[in-house]
Amino acid sequence: MASAPSNKIERAHQLYRDGRYEEALGFYTEALAVAKTSPQKIALHSNRAACFLKLHRFNKAAEECTSVLELDQNHTGALMLRAQTLVTLKEYHSALFDVNRLIELNPSSEVYQNLEARLRTQLVPPPALWLLIFSS
Repeated sequence: MASAPSNKIERAHQLYRDGRYEEALGFYTEALAVAKTSPQKIALHSNRAACFLKLHRFNKAAEECTSVLELDQNHTGALMLRAQTLVTLKEYHSALFDVNRLIELNPSSEVYQNLEARLRTQLVPPPALWLLIFSS
């Protein structure tokens, strides 16, 4: 009985490696339904997020990352993946929130600092908009 979830997970991993993301998602979902521990649930939500990302279902990928973060608010992988997904969805303010959380967790990371700087450029209004604002 105890091996049933691990068999589903192994099958899901193989399907994922084979590029059969929709099928892998089904097995990860079945395993998640019987997962008992937080680490198991975190891993399965993370795997589901990866499948949704491969399927270009970015909102669902972000939701899975949120599920991971509800179990572990300091999960840097989920924060980074959700930030990248939010950028894809052009939700720059939300992505910046996640990147700032990553910087709090690891202030010396150049990767996070560079991502934060790039995101800030997305939040600056274009020059033509500045002219409209100041000419009013």
